[in-house]
Amino acid sequence: MTDPSPVLKTNGIYMAFGGVDVLRDVTFEIYPGEVHGLVGENGAGKSTLAKIIAGVHQPRSGTVQISINGGGLSSVEIPNPHAATQLGIALIHQEPLTFPELDVAENIFIGRQPMTRGFHRVDWSQMYRRSNEILKSLGVELDPHRKVRGLSIADQQMVEMAGALSQEARLLLMDEPTAALTPNEVKELFTIMRRLRDQGTAIVFVSHRLDEVFEICDRITVLRDGELIGVRKSTETTVDGIIRMMVGRPLSALYERGATASQGRTLLEVDRLSRNRKFYDISFDVRAGEIVGLAGLVGSGRTEVARALFGTLDIDQGSVRIDGKEVRIHHPRQALSAGMIYLPEDRQHHGLVMPMSVTENTTLPILSQVANWGWLRNQNEHKITRDYVEKLRIVLRNIGQPVRELSGGNQQKVVISKWLLSQPKVMILDEPTRGIDIGAKSEVHHLMGELAAQGMGILMISSELPEILAMSDRILVMKQGRITGRFTKADATAEKIMAAATGQVMEGA
Repeated sequence: MTDPSPVLKTNGIYMAFGGVDVLRDVTFEIYPGEVHGLVGENGAGKSTLAKIIAGVHQPRSGTVQISINGGGLSSVEIPNPHAATQLGIALIHQEPLTFPELDVAENIFIGRQPMTRGFHRVDWSQMYRRSNEILKSLGVELDPHRKVRGLSIADQQMVEMAGALSQEARLLLMDEPTAALTPNEVKELFTIMRRLRDQGTAIVFVSHRLDEVFEICDRITVLRDGELIGVRKSTETTVDGIIRMMVGRPLSALYERGATASQGRTLLEVDRLSRNRKFYDISFDVRAGEIVGLAGLVGSGRTEVARALFGTLDIDQGSVRIDGKEVRIHHPRQALSAGMIYLPEDRQHHGLVMPMSVTENTTLPILSQVANWGWLRNQNEHKITRDYVEKLRIVLRNIGQPVRELSGGNQQKVVISKWLLSQPKVMILDEPTRGIDIGAKSEVHHLMGELAAQGMGILMISSELPEILAMSDRILVMKQGRITGRFTKADATAEKIMAAATGQVMEGA
């Protein structure tokens, strides 16, 4: 930290929605020239606190103090985001808020375009020049004249950050900024964040990814159930220590599989499956009661294999057998009929219909079973949904609640319940705990263990090594479309998996 005086401090913040306490007596401070991690489970109050600071919400009680022009702290009211902007505060959202039909410079200066003197017209040359200067100061290679439509999420975030800097923001609030980024894009974002930090900008980094929090943050504040649990320097604590603060139990307890059972007959056999330029000669099996982990770096072909098995990608050669019977799958309906389901990585776009209710999402795959002569029988729908809400311990207000209002972990449980209704033999899970909090991960892991113990065969794709190592009976590793490593649970280590994923160890080595 470069300055002993905070740039911003909240005192005793209290916030409630619909009679439910979200924040209670939260005091939080951030200094110039630091990246400050804000962590906690879903519902802990992280995003609400960030939005209060950014003027999106107004607290029921408590104060916000800010340092004006480097002086002492003064209490301020932040009734809206425009007022926050005037105070030098900017919120960078997980999903960038950009105007796709405008170019980069227009997005950077939206609503604040520089004007020519006396003529009240946009000074286009100045706007593009200043945009180029700001982008270069961030180390970003973007053409200010380029339309935002078609830019990656990472580049759109850079445009938002450039817009914040054009307003001379002294405090950046970043809410889950890496959720949709590739590892290389995360690395580039962190380079820019460090550059801004070194220039004296204060950055609040809200994230579930504790490895990233420890990599980029100087200090870490932990919230639990709306209350401040503590603040730690990242160099003076551990991931396990932070998790204990977040959920009240150690890291090891969060990757427990739960119930196990002896493995039975082979449920899924894949033989020399290939698709040109995607994957080649993929062969493996999954037995009843077994979880097979599929590891590899981004772009290794794991998701493409899963999609091919489920019928959303065609294959060039190879065969698939489910429960001993050869099947030809060209459409998801055929996979479902054969007893195989697939939970996609992007649950919000490919797994759920977000505006629809929990009931409507849950029963969507079995409408014919809950309808009579084309008319839905609400009583049947509601009974089925309530049964699975209880069985999977889904936390919600009521079953008519829009699924978009649920936490990430509970959304994932709705996806699982939706597909379990088809009584599958084989389940493919693609990044089953991505974007959900630590406590919800533990619940999903226990559910997977229970399903395997009941005789289901599970193929789990995951980029998290602790998850792969803890949950898998056997582990396959892919690199550039090929299987480069096969390990039993007893033989597998993080080092061996990463070596296979990067091509240092070939299968059988």
